[in-house]
Amino acid sequence: MMIMGIDCGGTKTHAIVIDFDGNILGEGWGGPSNPNSSPIDVVRDSIKTAVSQAINNTKIASIRVVCVSTAGTLGGTTSILIEILREIIPEAEIIVKRDYEVAHMACFFFSPGVVFIAGTGSVAYGVNKNGKSVKIGGWGHLVGDEGSGYWVGKEGVRAALRAYDGRGENTKLKEYLIQYLGVSTPDKIISKIYSSKNPKTLLGNFAPYVAKAATENDAVATKIIRKTVDEIVLAYKVAVRRLGFINIENKLAITGGFYFGSKSLLRPLLVKNLEKEFNKKINLKEPQMPEAKAAALLALKYWRENHENP
Repeated sequence: MMIMGIDCGGTKTHAIVIDFDGNILGEGWGGPSNPNSSPIDVVRDSIKTAVSQAINNTKIASIRVVCVSTAGTLGGTTSILIEILREIIPEAEIIVKRDYEVAHMACFFFSPGVVFIAGTGSVAYGVNKNGKSVKIGGWGHLVGDEGSGYWVGKEGVRAALRAYDGRGENTKLKEYLIQYLGVSTPDKIISKIYSSKNPKTLLGNFAPYVAKAATENDAVATKIIRKTVDEIVLAYKVAVRRLGFINIENKLAITGGFYFGSKSLLRPLLVKNLEKEFNKKINLKEPQMPEAKAAALLALKYWRENHENP
């Protein structure tokens, strides 16, 4: 009788089985499993593959509780994931947590703090010692996602197009955009973007080119990165204020694919600006465990709170 955590991401699925002492007994991997960005059949196959591998590795068939980590609940994400898991593990209790809740667990292990997720999207989430929680941002790419890979990529594309027109400063992003989109002339950029089946992903994946240009001292790209850092610092500042933190030592953390992909550029700027903002030495934490294990530990906590004996 074991506990399982599943991290359902846009590019991969990770499942981990733990015992009642929190020890990892098995894990499995699958393809993309975010219902907001992949067809249901793909999501089902990815989860089934990851879950089956994790269970087979433990040689124990009985799973008591499963905690699933997913980004948002748009389009009935929660009910879809629960339905799929009931097909695969009918005997298990299933709970669904937001990715930022699981990321917080991965960074702080039930301790107070604020985590900023800088992935394709962005959100800050904090919890204080009294259990009060706040979420800053997380409004999605149409109206928010400042400090995310999507936001950086979109701003990079806009800057390149303004440079083509002569409305903005010249920048290496012009050439990088043509290279990235695989077009021969600037006139073909518009059709490439607007004919895309997933423009959010298309724009978000341009973020590494913006980071690259910034490391090459491109003034326009550098401004975008600095604005990105400003937005992340602002999110921390607001979360700290709303949570009533007086001491922020070891209470700030960051994670996310965009952050880790551009860590050598972003981290020094973030730490410098945070230290300036809070006038203190900052130890910016990162996840201490995989999100799938963090989800499993949240499932274990749920079990202990709702069942007297394992």
